[in-house]
Amino acid sequence: MSILLGIDTGGTYTDAVLLDDECGVISAAKALTTKHDLSVGIQNAVQMALPHPLPDIQLVSLSSTLATNAIVEGKGSPICLLLIGYDPGIVAKTGLERLVASERIVFIQGGHTVTGEEQ
Repeated sequence: MSILLGIDTGGTYTDAVLLDDECGVISAAKALTTKHDLSVGIQNAVQMALPHPLPDIQLVSLSSTLATNAIVEGKGSPICLLLIGYDPGIVAKTGLERLVASERIVFIQGGHTVTGEEQ
C-alpha cells in the first residue's frame, strides 16, 4: 500500500486529495487559493485533507493552472518558454506562437523518456 498526496492550485480553489493506491481516495479537501502567497492556500487544503501527519506518504504531487491562466489571459510579465526535447514543429502544431513571442521560445536538446532514461 502506498499513500499519495495530490495538490492542485487553481485560480479560485486549491484542492488536496490523499489516496491509497489500492483503495482509492482516503480524504479530500478544498481551500481558497491565496494568490498573494500560494503556500497559505496549499497549507490550508493539506491540513484539511490530512489532519494528522502520516509518515508513510510515498509521493506528493503539486500542479497549478495559475501560470497557464496568466499566459492565456495575457496577464503578468513577459515569459520565455523553454522546451526540452521537443521538435520545433510543436509550436505551429499547438498554436503556441499566439501566446508566446517566437523570439521567447527556446528549444533545448535532451530530455528523458517515460522511464527516466536520458535522451
